[in-house]
Amino acid sequence: MKNLHVILLFLISLSSHALFEINGQYGLDRQRFGETQQNKITSTTFSGSLALYLYNYTAIEINYGNTETLTDVVNNSSKTSEDFDLLSKTDKVVVESFGLGIRQSFAHRKARFIPTLSIGYAKRFAKNSSRGTFRRNADDEEFSYRSDVSKLRTDSVFATLGLNIKLTSMLSIRASAQTIFQAFQFNRAQDNMKYLFGFSWYL
Repeated sequence: MKNLHVILLFLISLSSHALFEINGQYGLDRQRFGETQQNKITSTTFSGSLALYLYNYTAIEINYGNTETLTDVVNNSSKTSEDFDLLSKTDKVVVESFGLGIRQSFAHRKARFIPTLSIGYAKRFAKNSSRGTFRRNADDEEFSYRSDVSKLRTDSVFATLGLNIKLTSMLSIRASAQTIFQAFQFNRAQDNMKYLFGFSWYL
C-alpha cells in the first residue's frame, strides 16, 4: 500500500497538464442452489482506478479492488458424524487487489463512446474464514463453530475491457469486464471474471 502511494505521487508530479481519469464501479452477483434453493452465494465487488494519460490514448493505471463472497449453506439433514448434525454453514472469502498497468483508449476522450483496455501486474491478498451451527444429537443442543482466518498472497495479472459512455465533458457511465489470475497461468483467465458498472470522471 505504501508503494502505491509513492507511485501515485510520482505520477501526479509528472505533468501538471496531464489528463486524469478516475473510475468507481460496483458489482453484485447472487446465486441460489440446492433442492429448494435454500442455499446461496453472494458476491459484492467495489473497484476504483486512477489513469494518468501521458498521451491522447495511452495512460498509466493504478487500481484497487475488493471482493467479498459469502456462501451460505442450510442443510438440516446433513450428518457430519453419528454425534452431530450440521444445521448451517457460512464461508467468507475477502480478496483485495492492488494493480499497476497500462490503459489503452480506442477513441478520443471527446467521443461519445470510448472503449478501453487495461492490462498489468496485480498483487492479491485473500482471507478465508468459515462459521457453522451444529446440533448435538444426544441432547439436541445447538452450538456454533468459527474457524481461524487463513491468508494467501499471490502475484497476479489483471486485464480489464471497459466502455465509457459520455454524459458530460467530464462525467461518463462506465461498464467493464475484469479478470485477475495468477501470473503466467493464462488458462485461468476465465475463472475469475467480474462485471462492473459505475462512473468515470475526467480531470
